[in-house]
Amino acid sequence: MPTLQLWDETPLPSWSQLRRRLRDDPEVRALLLAELGRHPATAGRLAELRPYRAPTPTPSHSTWFAGTWTPDGTDVLVKINITFREQFWMAGASAATIGLVPRVLASDTSLGELDVAWLVLERLPYVYDPAWGAAGFSAMLAAAARFQVFAAGVDTPLVYEEGAGTIRYWAVGGRQLCAETEVLLKHLDADWAWVTGVAAPEVMFGDLHFGNAVFRAPPPGLTALLFDPIPRRQPWPFEPAYFEVLCGGSGLVAEMAAIRSGQGRPAGGPDEVGRLGALYRGWMALLSWSIQPDEAKRARLAEYVTAAARLDR
Repeated sequence: MPTLQLWDETPLPSWSQLRRRLRDDPEVRALLLAELGRHPATAGRLAELRPYRAPTPTPSHSTWFAGTWTPDGTDVLVKINITFREQFWMAGASAATIGLVPRVLASDTSLGELDVAWLVLERLPYVYDPAWGAAGFSAMLAAAARFQVFAAGVDTPLVYEEGAGTIRYWAVGGRQLCAETEVLLKHLDADWAWVTGVAAPEVMFGDLHFGNAVFRAPPPGLTALLFDPIPRRQPWPFEPAYFEVLCGGSGLVAEMAAIRSGQGRPAGGPDEVGRLGALYRGWMALLSWSIQPDEAKRARLAEYVTAAARLDR
């Protein structure tokens, strides 16, 4: 009898956290369902499972099912083939606190004999609506700040350690965005030394955008719950600058500084926050361009780089 081919060998894009994906095939899905039915954490607990495609801005390379968790009837999503980082951080955050990530009802680093990590997540009813305006951005920043507080107490090697070399790699990849990129590259080491002198690296959520958040209810009282973390150690301005460059909004670095100050965490004075924001928005613009050049966004991204290049040095 021929062996079932589980893996799709099509190369994944460079930005994907996974290096391979399961085949989108009825026989593969049937095998996954059978293993879920046998696993001690899910046997007899999952009902009405059906294929699901996550409505994310970029295609998911995991395999998803939607269904119900019995006996309480909670709507759930099953996400199979994830990184060990995602499984560790999502399960850990769910167990440690509420209101940070969707509840993780079951998870493991393998499924039967399959070397794939997976999660069963509570399925929440709302995703971001642009009509929410600034409230949506504020909810995301508050969620990221809560994650940072949680992450500060977690001792694990499952974090990307990122330094000046990482920033340089991103900048070189995006250097065709505009001529001012060369200014940022020339001053990168000195700028990085200044940044880390006023904002010591700490663990961030790492991939803050509206596609990685769900909500229990619309405004008022909007609270974001995050998923798909890419935990990385960076100075704190990384998170709001990354979010602003990807999703829009304005003044997000200053808003995050105010949130951190309210938590009793270091943020710096207004001049430092302004410079931190300008540098990181420039660097994140180059990261965005290096991953997916987008002519429609080129002018806005170039403005961020130009502003960072024109800082007094």
